[in-house]
Amino acid sequence: MILLLNSAVMPTEGVYTLKQISKSKFRAILQEAAATGAFRSYIGYPETARLIEQLTGIEIEVSREQAVLAIGDVMLIVKLRHRVADASTKMTLQLSMDALEFYRCEWKPLDEGGI
Repeated sequence: MILLLNSAVMPTEGVYTLKQISKSKFRAILQEAAATGAFRSYIGYPETARLIEQLTGIEIEVSREQAVLAIGDVMLIVKLRHRVADASTKMTLQLSMDALEFYRCEWKPLDEGGI
C-alpha cells in the first residue's frame, strides 16, 4: 500500500529509508497505486491536496488521521521546501508546485532486520 503524507514523519518505531524523488517519479508511483486502489491519503491540508490533484489527476482526500504502517507499505511524501513562518496560516496558504519536495520512504519494523 502507498501511504500519501504531507510531512516526513515516523509514525511507528522501525527503520526508515528516505529518498528524494522527482516530481515525475512521484506522479508515476501515485498514478500506478491509484489505478489499483492501493493508496491511502493522509494529506492534512486542502491546498496540498489540490496541488497533488493538479499534478496527478487523482482525487486526493484530505485526512488528519495518523498514518498506520504495515509490512510492505511505502510512504510517498510531499512536503514544503521551507517551514511556514506563521503556523496559523497553514490551512489557507496559496502554494505553487515549486514550494514542494517529493520523497519516497520505505519502512521496516525493528524485528524484521532492524537495529
